[in-house]
Amino acid sequence: MSFEKIFRESKVILTEGAIVERLKSEFHAEMDGSINHAGLIYTKPEILELLYRQYITIGQQHQLPIMVMTPTRKVNFESMNQSPFRNKEIIADSCAFLNKIKESYGEYSPSILIGGLLGCKGDAYSGEKVLGIEASYTFHQQQTVQFQKEKIDFLFAGIMPEINEAIGMARAMAETNIPYIISFMLKKDGCLIDGTPLSEAIKIIDDQVEPKPIVYMANCIHPTNLIEALNNDKNKNSTLLNRFSGIQANASMLSPEELNHCNILQQGDFKMMTEEMCFLQHHFDFKIFGGCCGTNDEFIEMIARKLKRNEHDN
Repeated sequence: MSFEKIFRESKVILTEGAIVERLKSEFHAEMDGSINHAGLIYTKPEILELLYRQYITIGQQHQLPIMVMTPTRKVNFESMNQSPFRNKEIIADSCAFLNKIKESYGEYSPSILIGGLLGCKGDAYSGEKVLGIEASYTFHQQQTVQFQKEKIDFLFAGIMPEINEAIGMARAMAETNIPYIISFMLKKDGCLIDGTPLSEAIKIIDDQVEPKPIVYMANCIHPTNLIEALNNDKNKNSTLLNRFSGIQANASMLSPEELNHCNILQQGDFKMMTEEMCFLQHHFDFKIFGGCCGTNDEFIEMIARKLKRNEHDN
């Protein structure tokens, strides 16, 4: 079943919870300074596989589709050249790594949706080193053409802080004819890091890029902060929010700027967060739910159980 069909027909789709932060806090895994945790598919594949399987198994137990993404948000031609893995085909090998896991799940495997993960060139939490539209398109196309050769279900642009780079990224993704998602870094005032209101950002990309993203999301934001952002006058009652339908929640209520300078992992109340995820489902028609920094398999299990129960009640 295609990603588009699953997205259209499902009331709830899970995504993975935290990967990078759990690798650091639970396994004390060393990250490469250029490509972050992507090299672990070679050096510590068993740890990565354990985390992915924890999340996938939750989806299987609750019979919900789940989106899992390659560990490649920091992988681009510049970072690769600076890493000890410069002679590896990290994008191809990451896709093969996840496909091998997917194929082991038998009848459930069609519900496991593999995404090619890309990210901004600079700092997602500050918007530094941003690219213009054309520069962004040229930069990110070098990754999208690699993903185009692989067996994946969708492309995912994670925590995009600035509109121009997001437009260029969307253009590069659109050319692949692979369904794609743009996920923003949002502040409580309802804007991207660069000050663009969410509703305006959606309109700009929808107007300038064809085919459009399947959907828009936010990741690395606490659901309390996202609800505040959606209710801000800049976005409130905008019909464009119909195109915005997912969250990978950060367990901290800190702002992006505060998170960027925080060396202590912040973890909030999972029960409260789960209730707020349900609020987003009921009041904003959210469909995609997962976790980011500070979350784990316990959190994904809680939201899967609660959202599945709500699905039956309705």
